[in-house]
Amino acid sequence: MIERLSDRKTLMSVRELAKGITYMEHLLNGWKPPLPIRRMSKKACDFIRKQWRIIVDGEDIPPPIKNFKDMGFPEPVLKKLKAKIWKDLSFCVLLIMIALQEEVMMPIAPGEGPFGLIICPSRELARQTDEVMEQFLEPMREFDYPELRPLLCIGGVDMK
Repeated sequence: MIERLSDRKTLMSVRELAKGITYMEHLLNGWKPPLPIRRMSKKACDFIRKQWRIIVDGEDIPPPIKNFKDMGFPEPVLKKLKAKIWKDLSFCVLLIMIALQEEVMMPIAPGEGPFGLIICPSRELARQTDEVMEQFLEPMREFDYPELRPLLCIGGVDMK
């Protein structure tokens, strides 16, 4: 069973798998690690990967980043990260950073968007993810970052 699963392509729909669709190009976004991280030597990258037991494979592998501060997150996000251990963090913080970058580079007119979509397997997880997203966005508003607005779309909840 494990052998069969290892052949399966990750993050592909049943339809894509059934039709044999294979994506050869990566999805592009504008985020890049800060310059000091990009300039790390191969020896330094290998040392960090060995120290943190990071196993990688492939071409053009980005350098490892040891902490959130080195990722260039805004100060309000860093403060929230220090305050608690978060669930659903991978969905929220990355989407916030992409949306923030887009808004700063080219302000979005009312009615435009969305920048991203998080699909959850349950209503409970969708609500939890929305709450985490709001907890990161609230302090960013207080520090005068552009307003980013999440929207929870589940049955029985008004989306106005």
